[in-house]
Amino acid sequence: MNFVQSVSEEDEQCERKKNINFVHVLLRKKKTFVTVTDARGNKKTGASAGCLEERKGRSRLSRYAAEATAEHVGRSARKMGLKSVVMKVKGSTFFRKKKKVILSWREGFRGEGVGDQSPIMYIHDVTQLSHNGCRLPKKRRVQRVPTPNLNLTSKNSGTNLTMGKGRLD
Repeated sequence: MNFVQSVSEEDEQCERKKNINFVHVLLRKKKTFVTVTDARGNKKTGASAGCLEERKGRSRLSRYAAEATAEHVGRSARKMGLKSVVMKVKGSTFFRKKKKVILSWREGFRGEGVGDQSPIMYIHDVTQLSHNGCRLPKKRRVQRVPTPNLNLTSKNSGTNLTMGKGRLD
């Protein structure tokens, strides 16, 4: 009996995984891409800042263009009938820009239904962070050649003059 229950629970988990949709947000300094995919990675819908008609030229690089792109993709995801999504945000930009893009996607998905529950199950930041970089090459060792100590005696005074590490008498 337990074996049958475990097999049926595994089937339910596989069905749940099939229903999961992902929203991939890629934020760069000069580019913004928002893509909705299914669990296998097949693209359902997506857009970039260049797809918007009102945004051309340098205005595509602004923070507002990233928000407008995310809102546009949110509206198209709502039309497709998605119920819940997992957000994957990637980009080494400020957290403020990431937050604005996530909220604008949610607003585009909700539309006029302000009281609706949020479709975002959880948000995962997949930005790759450096971990101190590569190991530096070994420091070059140069052998020091010892300097010879020269003992010189003065003919006039008879004092001993030493050069090198010794004292001068």
